[in-house]
Amino acid sequence: MKVRTGFVSNSSSSSFCVFGAYIDCEDYENIYDDKEKQKILNEAKINEHGSPSDDGDNMIGRSWTSIRDDETGGEFKASVADAMKKVFGENVVCGSHEEGWYDG
Repeated sequence: MKVRTGFVSNSSSSSFCVFGAYIDCEDYENIYDDKEKQKILNEAKINEHGSPSDDGDNMIGRSWTSIRDDETGGEFKASVADAMKKVFGENVVCGSHEEGWYDG
């Protein structure tokens, strides 16, 4: 019997676990042309996850799988929160979010 130990993907299912926040789609789209804000998000390894929620918000954050070996959980959270506040404003409240769904 062969046992698969790597990542298994199925085109009809998806999931993610990130630290970040749901951001209004329009607010997220408004930063596309802002090179400085894009640079902040890229350097912090922050991007969009999943598809927009029912109320039109995008999950923006950093995947927990991207945490570095030399980075504590607190450092990980602080770097994401700092970058998100610089880009989307001081009122952004970050947290851990996980989602999974099956389109079958």
